[in-house]
Amino acid sequence: MAVIKRTKNSTREDLIKAIQAFVLLLKDQDETEAIEALEAASKSLTDAQPSSKEFRESILAILDAFEGDHELISYTFIRESDEWTEADQLSQASSRVLSLARRLKLSS
Repeated sequence: MAVIKRTKNSTREDLIKAIQAFVLLLKDQDETEAIEALEAASKSLTDAQPSSKEFRESILAILDAFEGDHELISYTFIRESDEWTEADQLSQASSRVLSLARRLKLSS
């Protein structure tokens, strides 16, 4: 089995894409403030240099959206169902964003 090592830049690009996908799902959930926070952090990630202060602050803002006032962590919980639902999509999308943000936090 081959192990593919991720670079900080590829992880950042994946995180930006994951945020965009998650935001699309959140629009139907009345999460306006959380969407604004994620979009601002995503833009800052796009503009900031890896390992810069702005980059680290963007990662912390994403993590805060999950663990702070917006409580987006609730979307990561898996629901038991026989069908693929919007809740499953939200769970998968939110888990991806959270996982990538945590990975970048550890590497910065």
